[in-house]
Amino acid sequence: MLRKTFALLVCLTFSTPLLGCHGKSAQFDPALARDFFPLARDSVWTYRVNSKSQRTTYVVTDKAMGEKYVPSLNITGEVVEEYYNMDRGGTRPIVYITKNGYWTRLSGLDYSKEDIEAPAWGRSEEGEFMPAILMPGANWKSQIFPFGHMPGSFDIRQLHRTFFEPADIVVPAGHFMGCVRIETEALYEGGSYAKIGKPLRLIYEDYYAPHVGLVKTLALEGTIHGHEVERVELIRFLTPRPSTASTSPHSAALDGGKGMGGRR
Repeated sequence: MLRKTFALLVCLTFSTPLLGCHGKSAQFDPALARDFFPLARDSVWTYRVNSKSQRTTYVVTDKAMGEKYVPSLNITGEVVEEYYNMDRGGTRPIVYITKNGYWTRLSGLDYSKEDIEAPAWGRSEEGEFMPAILMPGANWKSQIFPFGHMPGSFDIRQLHRTFFEPADIVVPAGHFMGCVRIETEALYEGGSYAKIGKPLRLIYEDYYAPHVGLVKTLALEGTIHGHEVERVELIRFLTPRPSTASTSPHSAALDGGKGMGGRR
């Protein structure tokens, strides 16, 4: 839920989610392919964002609000409230919908009292950012319109590939097993980039854990070996429902922070 503006960009614990992964012999379990983007109502994800491009670190909290009809957009989707603890941050709604087997994210929205409204210029669309059924070995293309289709705005063309991660993905929230990595080549073009005659190319590595969702994102400049410009790491995950995932002996329990060492 942050990427296009380098803000890659949800309160009680009713149960301890089971995370973890361990062992070099780990293999992908196709039975989990639908479980990498859970949006169970009242689930909460908290992320720490270390943005070297903006020279700041901040926290983003996402809370799943459930499926809702949004009259202003004339769509029904999963609504997530996203809160930034930074100047001019506040809470913004994000709407997720599935279409043709992929998740699409609609952001750049705001609240008018309790209603979700789009700004005059439209809405930010991130179409097909991940498959609804996530498996390694997939590849596809997508396009983001960060400022809708407003004249003079830039867009982001993306090429995605998926890989299984046999090793643990370690973040402040714990150790996660059975993760799938989405590697994205993103080309920022048009608008201000056209004016300077130099598009921006970034590589994103997004790590998704079954029954949890996004646990880590790296943004790299130019190539997979390029300079790190941003890091997003899950620091807490709360869910009101029992999870069926398994915890490795070295995993941190997410019980309101007791298992933490000190997004979505």
